[in-house]
Amino acid sequence: MKLKYYVFSLLSLALLLSGCYDRDIDSDDAKVAPLSNLEYRIDDDTLRVEWILPNQNDLSVKVSSDAETKVISNNPTSYKYGVVKVGKEYKFTFNVLDKEGNISTGQTIYFTREGSSSINGLTARQKDGAKTVVLTWELPDEKISKIEVRYDGTKIELPGSATTYSLENASEKVYTIGVVSFDEKGNSSETVYTTIRVGSTKIAFLGDAATYNMFLATADDDEIAAGKWFFETYPTGTYLSFENVKAGTDLTQYRVIWWIRDAQSPRSLLPAISLEETVISAMKKYYTDGGNLLLNTHATNYLWTMGRMKSNFNSEIEMGGGFDNGDVWHVNVSIGKVHDESEHPIYKGLSHILLDGKKCIPLIGSGWKENHNNIWKDICDFYGYGNTDENGYIKISEDNQIKILGTWDGINDYWMMANFEAYPNAEFKGTSIAIGIGAFEWNQNNGRNIYQDNIEKITYNALEYLKTK
Repeated sequence: MKLKYYVFSLLSLALLLSGCYDRDIDSDDAKVAPLSNLEYRIDDDTLRVEWILPNQNDLSVKVSSDAETKVISNNPTSYKYGVVKVGKEYKFTFNVLDKEGNISTGQTIYFTREGSSSINGLTARQKDGAKTVVLTWELPDEKISKIEVRYDGTKIELPGSATTYSLENASEKVYTIGVVSFDEKGNSSETVYTTIRVGSTKIAFLGDAATYNMFLATADDDEIAAGKWFFETYPTGTYLSFENVKAGTDLTQYRVIWWIRDAQSPRSLLPAISLEETVISAMKKYYTDGGNLLLNTHATNYLWTMGRMKSNFNSEIEMGGGFDNGDVWHVNVSIGKVHDESEHPIYKGLSHILLDGKKCIPLIGSGWKENHNNIWKDICDFYGYGNTDENGYIKISEDNQIKILGTWDGINDYWMMANFEAYPNAEFKGTSIAIGIGAFEWNQNNGRNIYQDNIEKITYNALEYLKTK
């Protein structure tokens, strides 16, 4: 084993990378030669790895790490990964694969980047009705000498005590903003990034009643509780009816539309008006043109109605009256016990507990539970993979351009998904958040849910996150 030390110049400041290189002994009869001349370095925040392939055609390289697992095709000779965090131990293993599926012995690199601790909790918010972007963050425990805010080639230097910065008179476009901290020796942290699209900040609450007063008189109790919270939290928000959508209301004025459909038999799953061709066409155009959607419970199915989601996974849809239950129900945010989504913006500021090694956020306590699940199951089997196969998770994510954000608290693998984010793709420029887990209940029928604050906080986070898209 060789021990390598690298020192790189970054903005005239030292970045120290310490690490080593090793060769895994996988088998004595490997039919493919391993890659050779493996070298790696940190370039700014990016790990860059280069190698020489065996003298053979149609080769791929499998990269395996705690950070990601992927296969790079077409005879690759390099790989990059970022952002590399300071103080974290990294391990990357590289195997060569031929077109018959034979695999070489693996070669592994280990390294830890040294530098300043990074800031935490970076958020960007656009002031309602204004073109001002306000950045906020939390400082690390160690002494910070200065902060740099970076965007559009500009670097704004701030004191080490700074926790906020305002970008005034912002243009209507997407900003990628990075924040870097420096320790007392002048060593930099990794860059912490956030993105925000500056534009309209209006949001709407969508319902199937013609007016909000009619909504309060006819809607499900969970829908009503959500509506009341919405207008208490966003007093300038708009009630948008499907009648408005059908009549041609200009939807482009809204950055986000929130629809919660919590159906209970004998109510139909989705209201008939939402399935009319004129309405579907208008909602789809809003979404394809870059409008954003927060969809709760049975409304999550609208992603399939509009054609954004095309994979017909098995689903579990519940509409019953519920039952008394003494347990606490959680959402698991450690997907497959591998992908930690606790830092996703919709979970910002929420505490979790560990259940069987998984980070789980409590959503509803002891009492009556309607259990109005709208979840998707056997998702790996849909692609021909086992429930624990990481390749199944990759296939689901890449084929659908989604990120799974939550499962039921007892799920240790990739059998199902309950909450997810749908990214923009070639057809749909908008972003959506789908929350289908049955534990996400807005009104616990026999008393106040002791975890109601978590329901409200996730919803607020999701709306504010979507306002940046």
